[in-house]
Amino acid sequence: MAPQKRKVTMDSRISSNSIPQQTIAMRTPAEVPVVRSSAPVEMAIPKADIRVNTEEMKKNLEVAINHLNEMMRDGGRNLSFQIDPSRKGQPVVIVRKEDTGEVIRQIPNPEVLKVAHSIDALKGLLMNKQI
Repeated sequence: MAPQKRKVTMDSRISSNSIPQQTIAMRTPAEVPVVRSSAPVEMAIPKADIRVNTEEMKKNLEVAINHLNEMMRDGGRNLSFQIDPSRKGQPVVIVRKEDTGEVIRQIPNPEVLKVAHSIDALKGLLMNKQI
């Protein structure tokens, strides 16, 4: 017996009759339970354990500045890098011309230092409790 040949047509249209319909239960806003509490909610947020070794950072900065000064001398440039000794607590690097002593650049620049100082002064106004 020879197999029968059937003609197959492809229809890309989808009708609502070809897909079984599902009912989705939706709640109206009036049915959603609302929990109200006047007590403040405290959440336990773990603190980050950040440790900064300022002595090690200062040594690394001094090593980097010495390396930069050697590179400037070997390259024939008249620039020198130094840490500003008048600034305590925050390292400020000064770039000078060796022959004239003129300050070419300060890192971080004076505007950034002013903003940092202003933010430090505003801490008490922004936060009323230190954690």
